[in-house]
Amino acid sequence: MSDGHDPIREAVAALCARGHTVELWTAGLPYWLVDGETLTDGDLLPLAMRAGLMDSATITLQ
Repeated sequence: MSDGHDPIREAVAALCARGHTVELWTAGLPYWLVDGETLTDGDLLPLAMRAGLMDSATITLQ
């Protein structure tokens, strides 16, 4: 059951709010362009955490 919390979308929003350019690169696969660099969902979350935009204690992936 989902509580509506999507950590990927939260990371995207946080990075955008900080001035990064974040675009979904492919519709069917979890690839993102972040400031021109290709990242996966698995790369996007740690980037937001390292930037201090997200707290790793609140992230739960399903």
